Amino acid sequence: MTRAPLAVLAAALLSGCDTYHYLSGTIQEDARRPVQAVKQYEKFLASRPTDPRACEVRLRAAELYRTVFGRCDEARAHYEAAARDFPKQTSCLERAKTGLLRCPDYFPTDTGRTWVYVDSASGGRAMRLEWEARASSGTVGSISSALYAGDKRIQTKTEYFQKADWAVWRVDKDGREAILRYPYNEAMTWSSRRGKSKVEFLVVSASTTVTAAAGTFTGCVKVREKDSAFKTSWRYDYYCPGVGRVKTTIGGPGFENPNTELLRYDGDLVK
Repeated sequence: MTRAPLAVLAAALLSGCDTYHYLSGTIQEDARRPVQAVKQYEKFLASRPTDPRACEVRLRAAELYRTVFGRCDEARAHYEAAARDFPKQTSCLERAKTGLLRCPDYFPTDTGRTWVYVDSASGGRAMRLEWEARASSGTVGSISSALYAGDKRIQTKTEYFQKADWAVWRVDKDGREAILRYPYNEAMTWSSRRGKSKVEFLVVSASTTVTAAAGTFTGCVKVREKDSAFKTSWRYDYYCPGVGRVKTTIGGPGFENPNTELLRYDGDLVK
């Protein structure tokens, strides 16, 4: 550690342990010592949970848990506390809400990621859908898609998705529609309009295992989407952490049949 940080910490120690822990945490984080940084941040938060700086400190701790340690339970606790305890700190609140949608991330849109979906019946001989994330700001992403019937490309388009206001939104010229909504608790419901239809969403399971051509995935969220235009059938989408949508099935009273599934993603070809 250089003399300047030592001098800063010495001054902070004289002014109080709370400030010392705060500054020590930032210095440790800048020095790429995340374990020590989190310890100092959490010592600060334990003694000063309502300090005006606490919202930023919670976000710093949450981001370290998310990006460095991959521990979403701890990250989520800090994000939730920031959103709950500092509703008037608008910027901090919005960052906390976005963070909750990214850990775990059930719908990643990082630039360069790719997904290939196939129809379950023929394994892709009849239908194939290719997705590529072309641009992402972390909160807004665009996905370019190409739909194939056999070897013939029959449609291309670009879709936009946004992570904000506690939800993952599909955005188009007619507005936006929430396809996932936090918290991902079982029995969570919400609704939207799609043209003349009302669409109702239900979280059937907050943690399920699903198998597709791309493999077996755990900790997935199963969402039922029921369009009022279809009286006796609906669809299920399975969203898995760090991967996104893995499988879609068609359901109704007493049945659930596979429709489309993930074949490969991020360029990893499934043999």
